Amino acid sequence: MASPPPQTTLLIGGSNGTSTLCAILGDKSNPANANHVLRVATRSGHKYLDDNQAAPRVWRCTEKKHISDVVAADFLPTRLITHVGAPDSVFVYGGDQQDNNDDDAAAASLNPLERAISGVHAPDNGGSADIIILACPVSAHFALLRRIAKAMYILDRKGLLGRSPARPPIYIGSLYAAGGFDWMSRIAFLKERPVDFDGAWKRSLGLFGLKAFPYLTKSLKAGEVTLHGRFPQLQVAVSPSNAGSRSRVKMLLDRVLQNNETGKKLEFLGLSSNEMLGGDGTCEEELQVMKEKDYTTASSAVAAANAYGGAKSAMIIAAQTHKQIKNAKEGGVSASAAAAATAPPIIMAANSGHSSTKNLLPPKPALDTLLTQSLADRADPLSSLAFLTCTLNSTNQILHPCILVALFRDEANPERNEQDGTISWNPTKELTPLPRFYADGAAKIEAGKLITAIAGGEMYFVIDALERLLSPRGYDPIAALHGGEPVGRKIMNVLGNSPHDLGSRSGLTNLALKTEFAKLYGSESVKEATAGSASDEEDTIGNRAGLINREKLLAWCMSTGLSRNSRLNAVLSPCIVDESSRQEDGTIQIKPNTQTRFFTDDTQHGLCIVLGLAELLGFDLERDMPQALYVVRRLQKWMKKEFVLPKEKVTAGSKIVSDAKDVSETSAPQAFGVKTVQELKRFLQLDVFSETHELNAEGVLKNSGLMARL
Repeated sequence: MASPPPQTTLLIGGSNGTSTLCAILGDKSNPANANHVLRVATRSGHKYLDDNQAAPRVWRCTEKKHISDVVAADFLPTRLITHVGAPDSVFVYGGDQQDNNDDDAAAASLNPLERAISGVHAPDNGGSADIIILACPVSAHFALLRRIAKAMYILDRKGLLGRSPARPPIYIGSLYAAGGFDWMSRIAFLKERPVDFDGAWKRSLGLFGLKAFPYLTKSLKAGEVTLHGRFPQLQVAVSPSNAGSRSRVKMLLDRVLQNNETGKKLEFLGLSSNEMLGGDGTCEEELQVMKEKDYTTASSAVAAANAYGGAKSAMIIAAQTHKQIKNAKEGGVSASAAAAATAPPIIMAANSGHSSTKNLLPPKPALDTLLTQSLADRADPLSSLAFLTCTLNSTNQILHPCILVALFRDEANPERNEQDGTISWNPTKELTPLPRFYADGAAKIEAGKLITAIAGGEMYFVIDALERLLSPRGYDPIAALHGGEPVGRKIMNVLGNSPHDLGSRSGLTNLALKTEFAKLYGSESVKEATAGSASDEEDTIGNRAGLINREKLLAWCMSTGLSRNSRLNAVLSPCIVDESSRQEDGTIQIKPNTQTRFFTDDTQHGLCIVLGLAELLGFDLERDMPQALYVVRRLQKWMKKEFVLPKEKVTAGSKIVSDAKDVSETSAPQAFGVKTVQELKRFLQLDVFSETHELNAEGVLKNSGLMARL
């Protein structure tokens, strides 16, 4: 078997995901890891350097292989696999980064993060990173993206990212793209953009983000990590949206996530996704002819095409296949026969025996074939809707806040409990030192009710209305993946509880459409446009009891399923123990630790986004989003923050999200200065890496001969 092509992966962050990948990808005894250089950049070297702080630490990962990742339980057949490996190099960037504004050719002034990205002065031979992966909590995304942006601008100015246009883009992304990851990238790269940046990167950049974190993993000791299971679906958003980006990201992430070994398939999100995911099937057409085996087992010419040539060939393949299938749909041979009628260029090269990569292109390639994009790619060239799918279908940002509210409730001492969440706990009686987050917290009846009301109701109002206003007619890439989990999604659809169902029954989608139409064309125009149609009764618009079919049953299922999940039952709650309160029988007073990611990730970068979007859509938050508002208000009081206005501060005309004093600490659109649907549309058109193509085009126009004559 031919060795896989060279790849350099840079992991940034010290999460359990980083530890897991160090063990799996750093295992040099695995042939799949040949030619794969793995780097780690971290703020502290304690975890990823050995005890002498000299060499990369070796990690041992014990993986539980379940019979199925969809329905995984310890009572089902389970076997253990051990991975042992270490990163090739570790870079400790510390708390502060030095300013590198000199242009020394030797690049001696590069700081650790810049060396990790560029490969300059790196102890490995991996060259510049092909893919940069953030493996960190959502709350750390913005700070790390700013560090990356600053480093990339410096390296770009010094020519250390590579100037050749034939080099493939460097892809920057996250293993969990919740919380508006692409929004954060826009702000980070704009904030760090130097005044002398000419508006275009010398080497192209790309952005990606996984919809769900791929691993359920935990490390309690440096050098050891347990992988309890893998997420059943691997779905990714990629920007820019084109065949070349998807081809390149698929190759890179398939290797990082071990898809060839596990049999998992990477699916792309957005308007170009397959029809089951709400798109037009463009990606599916590409995948029909882009088989992984054709890339990794062929001659050196084909292996070389794995770089940018492979991406370029992918564009040709996609265009040819699209044309063939289109012809088949209009009459003629079947779609499958059409797709197989002409061997794709990559396969032609594999069978030709020639070593020249010229065989990867058709004999007479037409320019329109080389540059063709699908309508879906043109409609959303930055994949903003794909990233929005990740943001609005993240499960943790709903589950964790609801469980926290239910778990840390003390009816016997409501006044103190209201202020900081303090409750009583007896470790001797309960048989655990602290409450188990899922086994004890999710078992509370209130947890199931809150999760169902928000995840199966209030979230869906926002998803459906936003989908109608942002997606082209006939596409539903956001709503198609509602609920996050595939099994739960099917159940909600069967019960008539999809986002489209809830948006229609509540009347809120129609209300949002009317509100936006009135803003654009005036209220009188709304009356004219809707004349003759059935009008909504005022008392039937908005959230109300009975909208969610079988709500009580769903709440029970949610509570029971989470509390009895064997992979989650050992997770303890994030607590602070008041030792001075310990009584003779062992009872102690505990309160939630608001500095943990259950708070910092899931409140500011989860429910606050939903409430912000609801306000932007014109919803009445007190009427339409009462449970999400209740949860955020309760948690923010414990955090001593004001992400939304407390009820006592709300007056006529006030904006619950926009007017909150700490909204800038959230990922709500209002924190980005976005307060209307039109502002959101314009914001999503901004380049994710702060390139200024329009300004550059204007500059060319201003310097043109025609302008000089005027």
